[in-house]
Amino acid sequence: MHMKRLLAACLAAVGLAAAGCHPWRAPERLHKYTSVDEALQEPEKVLFLALDGAGLSAPPPELDRFPNLARLSLRRNPIGELPASVAGLTSLKWLDLGETGLAALPAGIGRLTGLTALYLNYNGLSALPPEIGGLSELAYLNLDGNVLTELPEEIGSLSKLRWLRLNNNRLARLPERIGDLAALQRLYLQGNTLKQLPEGLGRLRALTDLSLSANGLENLPPWIGELRSLERLDLEGNALTTLPDEIGGLTRLSWLRLERNNLSPEAKAKVRALLPRCYVTF
Repeated sequence: MHMKRLLAACLAAVGLAAAGCHPWRAPERLHKYTSVDEALQEPEKVLFLALDGAGLSAPPPELDRFPNLARLSLRRNPIGELPASVAGLTSLKWLDLGETGLAALPAGIGRLTGLTALYLNYNGLSALPPEIGGLSELAYLNLDGNVLTELPEEIGSLSKLRWLRLNNNRLARLPERIGDLAALQRLYLQGNTLKQLPEGLGRLRALTDLSLSANGLENLPPWIGELRSLERLDLEGNALTTLPDEIGGLTRLSWLRLERNNLSPEAKAKVRALLPRCYVTF
């Protein structure tokens, strides 16, 4: 029995660490064009243009020649800056700008209102424009590995957002309106500098996965017990000395990680008593 629980916990840990790297549904099997020259041979047919690692210093000016372009990847190109013309790519549903050296986003990004998935991970973004709130169809947003110090309140306007990745930034606080993300299921905040959490987080009733490891949290607020859909909670590497009694209300919680905190033996025993069906690691 112990080995089964251990195996389940290991699988959960791997899942929480890796989850969110890709959207939850397998992508459609579209024909992938890997060069602009190839795509220009039949521009009306181009739905997916993948220019990963092509040595581009700017997005190709020919992008507006593809009226049906739905998926665009410019990952691993040293672009550095997006031109305002990117706002004209209104047919896009999926955009990958990871590892492109971006330090800022143009306000026009908010005009890509059909986007459902946006990858901006491993860039140099220190802030997001308030226009990000205009991405009304966005369901997946990856901002891992930037240098964000705060988020605009407008992030709360992303009413269809289900996965939000903010690992390894410099966030010291979260906006209260993050609690407006009613559809959010997975929230990853590992490796920031959070010392407290906004009360609005307690309104995320659809949340199943929450990672807060490697921050500076000294306490967990009582509203944590309101997250009744929560299944996996990662609090490893904080400064917690106790958990509130309200955590016992998380009846769906199956995995709780608490290594590298300051919990006494009595506090650990209390957690186990409050969550008898949850696999807890200290």
